[in-house]
Formats: sequence, C-alpha cells, structure tokens
Amino acid sequence: MLSLAAFSSIRAAFSFTGVAAGDASSTEAVFWTRGLDPLLPAKSVINLQIATDPNFTTDFIELSTGTSSSSDYTAKMDVGDLTPDTTYYYRWVEPNSSKVSITGKVKTAPESNAASPLHFGFSGDELGSMRPYSLASRIVSQNLDFYINLGDTIYETGSQVLGNIGLEYLISPTTTDTGTIPVPSSNGATSTQLLSQYSAKYLQQFLPVNIGGQNGLSPLYAAQGCYTLYDNHDLGDRQYVSGGAPAGGPVGDMANGAGVDASNSNFDVNSTGTFINKTPGFGYLLKTYLDYQPIADRFRIYSPSDPRTHGTQRLYFSQQWGRNALFINVDDRSYRDIRMKTTNNTDETGARGDNPARTILGATQLVWLERTLLAAQKSGVVWKFVAISTPIDQIGPLGGSLSLTNLPFFGKDSTYLPYNFEGGKSWMGQYRSERNILLKFITDNRILNVVFLSTDDHQVRINEVCYSRTGKTGVQSSYAKVPYCFSIVCGPIGAMGPDAITNHSFEMTRQLAASFYNAQVKAGIQPIGLMGYPRLHDVFREGDPTAASKPQTMDFYSADTYNFCVMDVDPDGVTLTTKILGINSTAQNSASEYDPVGNPLRKILSFQIDAPRKSLSR
Repeated sequence: MLSLAAFSSIRAAFSFTGVAAGDASSTEAVFWTRGLDPLLPAKSVINLQIATDPNFTTDFIELSTGTSSSSDYTAKMDVGDLTPDTTYYYRWVEPNSSKVSITGKVKTAPESNAASPLHFGFSGDELGSMRPYSLASRIVSQNLDFYINLGDTIYETGSQVLGNIGLEYLISPTTTDTGTIPVPSSNGATSTQLLSQYSAKYLQQFLPVNIGGQNGLSPLYAAQGCYTLYDNHDLGDRQYVSGGAPAGGPVGDMANGAGVDASNSNFDVNSTGTFINKTPGFGYLLKTYLDYQPIADRFRIYSPSDPRTHGTQRLYFSQQWGRNALFINVDDRSYRDIRMKTTNNTDETGARGDNPARTILGATQLVWLERTLLAAQKSGVVWKFVAISTPIDQIGPLGGSLSLTNLPFFGKDSTYLPYNFEGGKSWMGQYRSERNILLKFITDNRILNVVFLSTDDHQVRINEVCYSRTGKTGVQSSYAKVPYCFSIVCGPIGAMGPDAITNHSFEMTRQLAASFYNAQVKAGIQPIGLMGYPRLHDVFREGDPTAASKPQTMDFYSADTYNFCVMDVDPDGVTLTTKILGINSTAQNSASEYDPVGNPLRKILSFQIDAPRKSLSR
C-alpha cells in the first residue's frame, strides 16, 4: 500500500496536455482538456474555472468533471448561461496536486439582432510529418472571434525519426490500415487499434517535437474558440470515408465495415440497406474524433424516412453571429455515397458522377441546408459562410486533367499536383447532381453572398462557383455563375503539396497561375480567380503591383505556402475583407519551428467585396 508521501509524489506528475473551447453560441460553449498522471493513470476529478478576465477574478465560476480511460483521459463540459458577445478565459485545475493547465480563451456569439463586426479565420490539414506546425502558433496573434479547423486534423500516415534532436513524441507511426479501396478486405484495424492508434494521433498534435519547442496545435486551440469538421484522413482514408456507402463484410474483429467494391457501379447509389456510418469501426473513429475536439454532444437524428441518416450523431448545425453573418457547419462525410473507382484503382469522375440519385449530404441534411440558407436570406442576414470539408468549386475537365504546359521548375507538359483535375472526393468530381441541386436552389431563391469555405487541396484557390441551369451536369459548357457566390480553398497548416515547390519566387507563382488559367479557358471552364466579380475592390497580391487596378488569376492563388484565411465583416454587414496569411512551405520531417527572420508570417493576398443587400431581379 502506498504511503501518503508516495501518493503525493505520484500525483505531482499529473499534467494537462492542452485546452480548447468550441461550438460557441451566444450563451453556451464546450470546454475541453486532457489530464493524466502518467505514473498512475486512473480516473481523476478536475475543475474547470471560467472568468471574464485573465486573472480569474471577474464573473468567476468553477465546475467539476472527471477523466477516465474510456475517453483517453479527455474531458468536455458544455457550459450554459454565458453572456452574449463576451470573451471568457478558462483553465483546468487538478485539485489534489493543484496542477493548472494553460489558459484558453473563447468568445460567445453576439445576439442575432446586434450590429456586430465579425473577425474569424480558418484553415486545415495537419500532417504529422510537418509537426510542430510552426504556422499554427501565428494564429494566436490574430485575436479571432473564432477559428474553423476544416478537416484532416490528423492523418493516418506516419513521420520519420530524426535522431536525437527531439522527444519521443516526434515519432508518428502509420496507423493500421482500416481496409482497402476498391477491394473489400476481411483484414484491417481492430476495434482496439482504431481507438488506441487514432487517440495517439490526436494526442501527438498537442505535443512538442523539439525540446522546449512549440507544443504542436496547442497554441492554436487555446487562442480562441473553434469549430471543427472532420474529413477523409480523420477516418483513415479508406472505406470509412464514405459514411453512406454499403457496410460490406467483416473487418478486423468487427462483423462489418469492410466496404464493397468501389469499381462496381451497382454500388454507386447505396440500396443495400446497410451503411458504413452505422458500423462499429466508423463509430470508433467518430468517438476518437469527438473525444479530442471541443464539439457539443448534439442529439441523434430522428429521420425514419432517410435510413442513412436516421439514428446518426448530428454534426451539422448553424450559428448566427450578429445580424449580418451566419456560420453553417456542414457534415459532408457521414452520409456520402461511395467514392467510385475504376478497375485500375483510380477515381471515376466521368459519367457515373452525374447519377442524380447519388448524395454527398444525405436527403435530411440537404433539406436542412437549403432551408437554413433560405431563412437567413429572408431574415436579412447578409453573409452566409458555409464550411465544408471537401471543395465545391470547379477546376478541371470531368473525367480528365487540364493540359498544363511549360510549368516552371516542373518541366514542359507537367502533370503538377495539386490540382489540375476534379478528384473523386470533390463535389464536382463525383457528386455533381446534388451539387447542382444545391447551387440551383441558391440561384433560384436569390440567396446572395454565400461563401463556401474549405481546405483539403493544400493550396489557395479562390473561385466563383458555377452550376448547370439545365441540369446537364456532365456538360461543362452549360455551366453559369451562381450570382454573388464564391469559394475559398486555403491551407494547409502543414501538409504535403506546397513542400514540392522550393522556389518561392513571384515568377514561379505567376507562371503556375497563368498555366492554370490558360488550360481552364481552353477546356471551357470558368478560370480560377474573382476577376469581374461584382463590387470587388482593393485587391492585393504579394509581388503584383497591378493587382488593385487589373486583377488576374495569380492574385487569387498560392501553391507554395502554408497558410490560413482571415475574414472580416464590418458592423453594417456591407464589406467583407478577406486575407490569406502564411509562410513559405517547409520540408517534411524537418521539425521546423517558427522562423521570424528567415520565414516570417506575411500577407500573401487580400481583397474586399461589398455586398448587395436586396434580392436580385430576374
């Protein structure tokens, strides 16, 4: 039996990994931490302290909860009765040892009738081989109202060992494969492996890789409240990525979840009556994601007429920020039909992608999203920001790639990635009919100032969004612009793609952008950029002296940086200001800390748009 002195010594090893707060409304927020004594892992009681000043003296409250192994010693508390439009400071305390976490900050939303400005940011894609994500530490200085982490908060892939320069946390092993695409597999990760290995991945995102260095994403999560989406790499990038696909047979130690053959067109629309999102493996991956994110525990959806949605955990929601802005958080992973493949194991983005029965949102969520946008327009909300984990814009020809020629540093006729084609996971690549239904609804109902936010493609790409008026989604010549609607793809915080470009000159960017523009025009596709967008002004692009007077594609494009987007809506709701801030990409497994001299944070591009307030006439 331990003596009191020995017990006290062990309890002194208790520590908090990080803190976070999120899903803020005008009166509620979710608070998160992970607390553990590694010498004596056991259930612990911890206290959450909240106040409206960083010294914890004003409006101070203290609440208790617990940690346990069932949630990998993470804890979440949904706290209500908060004051609208108020910044709260919070910290966690272990009462036996008096160990205190770092202090975090979260702001509640203004009331829906308040003429309040909005200042928020977003990015995503955090690959372990890029840890500790030096760019993430720069988000702290932005003093955001909230930050949106737009998916791929972890990757299932690994990173290398770098000798003795850092801690053991540097190692980020590859997780056990969750199955294969397109061939179903009876092998794959077991339930224990899914829970333990994916929990370890999330944990590593809060840890340093260099002694005394940045604690990964910990500064980002503590700096402001967050909203979080999940994407393919959070789900193992195998069969679990398509929650609406058929469940298939055994995988690991589980009775189903292996998926089905994605090259078989009979499965393009799921009529089997079974769904990946109701398999044990999907549930374990969703659990680890929810354990490690400050996400509210919303109800399970009751929708008996939509079996792929009925009984699932609701992750989609909307939150108004004052009278001029609405944030919409979409779940485009839990319900989507299978990611289609060809027999040679490549994405099928041809005619099968036009199937009108295929869905990416599920029937229940699609109706909800349409009604939410329409209600916002009718009630006078000026800006509608729709966060999606998968890009919705159009970049390449259906079923093929753009012919990008004379690319600098890549050779003539290069097939430079990313991206010159419609990938199988994109709305345009495989879910065109439902994409068109949504965009046509926005157009027909004159819903203005809709801005789609996504990352995923590891580049900055800002586009007007197009749809087919006739519903001929496979005929790109039939596409027209959705009025007052555009898409921003940004990021990554740290992931592959930008690191392939080691020449960060202005001329490199100009030639890359010009090649994209020319190839898209030749293919009959609306080229990237907002040239000619109504009420666009004050365009800035690093290195382009004519951006303000003569905007061009390169002013809305960056392929060689790690970056995040900051957006501002002024108090009267008229002007939207968009800025992309970032650093030059760094090499994988270099364990790069922030370099304020050699690679400082800078503004890469920016622009402003003034919004029309009334519906467009026919």
